[in-house]
Amino acid sequence: MGVLEYRDYSEPPTSAKRETLPTWLSIADAEPGKSLKWRYIYDDGPTKVVEETDIVTFDPIASSYAESDNGKPAQVFKVTGYDTLRSGHGTLVLTGAGTDNNKPSETRVTMQINRNLISILEETRPAGASVDFVFRHAFRFTRAIAPKPDR
Repeated sequence: MGVLEYRDYSEPPTSAKRETLPTWLSIADAEPGKSLKWRYIYDDGPTKVVEETDIVTFDPIASSYAESDNGKPAQVFKVTGYDTLRSGHGTLVLTGAGTDNNKPSETRVTMQINRNLISILEETRPAGASVDFVFRHAFRFTRAIAPKPDR
Protein backbone atom coordinates (compact mmCIF):
# COMPACT_ATOMS: atom_id res chain seq x y z
CA MET A 1 0.00 0.00 0.00
CA GLY A 2 1.18 3.47 -0.73
CA VAL A 3 0.34 6.90 -1.95
CA LEU A 4 0.83 8.99 -5.07
CA GLU A 5 1.24 12.69 -4.45
CA TYR A 6 1.15 14.89 -7.54
CA ARG A 7 1.19 18.53 -8.57
CA ASP A 8 -2.28 19.80 -9.44
CA TYR A 9 -2.02 21.03 -13.04
CA SER A 10 -5.49 22.59 -12.92
CA GLU A 11 -3.92 25.29 -10.72
CA PRO A 12 -1.69 28.15 -11.97
CA PRO A 13 1.98 27.13 -12.57
CA THR A 14 3.04 28.99 -9.42
CA SER A 15 0.65 26.98 -7.22
CA ALA A 16 2.09 24.47 -4.78
CA LYS A 17 -1.24 22.63 -4.46
CA ARG A 18 -0.86 18.87 -4.46
CA GLU A 19 -3.29 15.99 -4.62
CA THR A 20 -2.88 12.50 -3.16
CA LEU A 21 -4.30 9.14 -4.20
CA PRO A 22 -4.13 5.81 -2.40
CA THR A 23 -1.97 3.62 -4.63
CA TRP A 24 -0.95 -0.03 -4.75
CA LEU A 25 2.13 -1.38 -6.49
CA SER A 26 2.89 -4.98 -7.33
CA ILE A 27 6.17 -6.04 -8.94
CA ALA A 28 6.65 -9.28 -10.88
CA ASP A 29 9.02 -10.66 -13.48
CA ALA A 30 8.14 -9.60 -17.02
CA GLU A 31 11.12 -11.40 -18.58
CA PRO A 32 12.96 -13.27 -15.82
CA GLY A 33 16.45 -11.89 -15.36
CA LYS A 34 15.79 -9.03 -17.76
CA SER A 35 12.80 -6.83 -16.89
CA LEU A 36 10.08 -6.33 -14.30
CA LYS A 37 6.39 -5.58 -14.56
CA TRP A 38 5.32 -2.79 -12.20
CA ARG A 39 1.54 -2.69 -11.89
CA TYR A 40 0.04 0.40 -10.26
CA ILE A 41 -3.58 0.65 -9.10
CA TYR A 42 -4.87 4.12 -8.19
CA ASP A 43 -8.03 4.70 -6.14
CA ASP A 44 -9.19 7.86 -7.93
CA GLY A 45 -12.56 8.39 -6.26
CA PRO A 46 -15.60 6.57 -5.02
CA THR A 47 -16.23 4.72 -8.29
CA LYS A 48 -13.03 5.17 -10.29
CA VAL A 49 -10.03 2.84 -10.22
CA VAL A 50 -7.16 3.43 -12.64
CA GLU A 51 -4.53 0.82 -13.54
CA GLU A 52 -1.15 1.34 -15.17
CA THR A 53 1.46 -1.25 -16.11
CA ASP A 54 5.10 -0.35 -16.69
CA ILE A 55 7.81 -2.67 -17.94
CA VAL A 56 11.08 -1.59 -16.33
CA THR A 57 14.63 -2.68 -17.00
CA PHE A 58 17.50 -1.85 -14.67
CA ASP A 59 20.89 -2.14 -16.40
CA PRO A 60 23.79 -1.48 -14.01
CA ILE A 61 26.39 -2.28 -16.69
CA ALA A 62 25.05 0.40 -19.05
CA SER A 63 24.15 2.72 -16.11
CA SER A 64 20.63 2.91 -17.49
CA TYR A 65 16.99 2.36 -16.61
CA ALA A 66 14.24 1.93 -19.20
CA GLU A 67 10.52 2.24 -18.61
CA SER A 68 7.73 1.47 -21.03
CA ASP A 69 4.19 2.17 -19.89
CA ASN A 70 1.00 0.80 -21.35
CA GLY A 71 2.65 -0.18 -24.64
CA LYS A 72 4.30 3.20 -25.35
CA PRO A 73 7.95 3.35 -26.47
CA ALA A 74 10.46 3.03 -23.66
CA GLN A 75 11.78 6.11 -21.93
CA VAL A 76 15.47 5.59 -21.14
CA PHE A 77 17.26 7.28 -18.25
CA LYS A 78 20.92 7.59 -17.33
CA VAL A 79 21.43 6.30 -13.78
CA THR A 80 23.87 7.19 -11.04
CA GLY A 81 24.03 5.27 -7.80
CA TYR A 82 24.17 1.64 -8.92
CA ASP A 83 27.66 1.39 -7.44
CA THR A 84 26.42 2.56 -4.02
CA LEU A 85 23.62 0.01 -3.62
CA ARG A 86 24.15 -2.38 -0.73
CA SER A 87 22.04 -5.56 -0.65
CA GLY A 88 19.67 -3.89 -3.09
CA HIS A 89 19.20 -0.84 -0.85
CA GLY A 90 20.25 2.72 -1.56
CA THR A 91 19.48 5.69 -3.78
CA LEU A 92 19.40 5.84 -7.57
CA VAL A 93 19.17 9.10 -9.50
CA LEU A 94 17.74 8.81 -13.02
CA THR A 95 17.97 11.63 -15.57
CA GLY A 96 16.55 11.90 -19.05
CA ALA A 97 14.36 13.70 -21.54
CA GLY A 98 10.60 13.55 -21.38
CA THR A 99 7.46 15.63 -21.41
CA ASP A 100 5.71 17.51 -18.64
CA ASN A 101 2.22 18.86 -19.19
CA ASN A 102 2.67 18.02 -22.92
CA LYS A 103 5.85 20.13 -23.22
CA PRO A 104 9.44 18.87 -23.73
CA SER A 105 11.21 18.58 -20.41
CA GLU A 106 14.20 17.24 -18.58
CA THR A 107 13.28 14.71 -15.91
CA ARG A 108 15.07 13.72 -12.73
CA VAL A 109 13.83 10.74 -10.72
CA THR A 110 15.23 9.96 -7.29
CA MET A 111 14.47 6.38 -6.29
CA GLN A 112 15.18 5.53 -2.66
CA ILE A 113 15.06 1.81 -1.92
CA ASN A 114 15.02 0.78 1.71
CA ARG A 115 14.24 -2.50 3.42
CA ASN A 116 10.51 -1.83 3.88
CA LEU A 117 10.00 1.34 1.87
CA ILE A 118 10.48 2.55 -1.68
CA SER A 119 10.02 6.19 -2.58
CA ILE A 120 10.15 7.64 -6.07
CA LEU A 121 10.35 11.41 -6.54
CA GLU A 122 9.98 12.81 -10.06
CA GLU A 123 11.00 16.37 -10.80
CA THR A 124 11.01 18.22 -14.12
CA ARG A 125 12.14 21.42 -15.77
CA PRO A 126 11.70 22.77 -19.31
CA ALA A 127 14.02 21.15 -21.87
CA GLY A 128 17.29 23.08 -22.18
CA ALA A 129 16.54 25.34 -19.21
CA SER A 130 19.01 25.95 -16.41
CA VAL A 131 16.33 26.54 -13.77
CA ASP A 132 15.89 24.25 -10.76
CA PHE A 133 13.91 21.04 -11.12
CA VAL A 134 10.38 21.27 -9.67
CA PHE A 135 8.18 18.65 -8.06
CA ARG A 136 6.07 16.61 -10.51
CA HIS A 137 4.96 13.66 -8.40
CA ALA A 138 6.09 11.25 -5.71
CA PHE A 139 5.25 7.68 -4.78
CA ARG A 140 5.77 6.14 -1.35
CA PHE A 141 5.18 2.42 -0.83
CA THR A 142 5.55 0.14 2.17
CA ARG A 143 6.00 -3.62 1.77
CA ALA A 144 2.81 -5.60 2.32
CA ILE A 145 4.80 -8.41 3.91
CA ALA A 146 7.71 -7.61 6.21
CA PRO A 147 11.05 -8.95 4.96
CA LYS A 148 13.01 -11.46 6.98
CA PRO A 149 15.53 -9.84 9.33
CA ASP A 150 19.13 -9.52 8.15
CA ARG A 151 21.39 -11.86 10.08
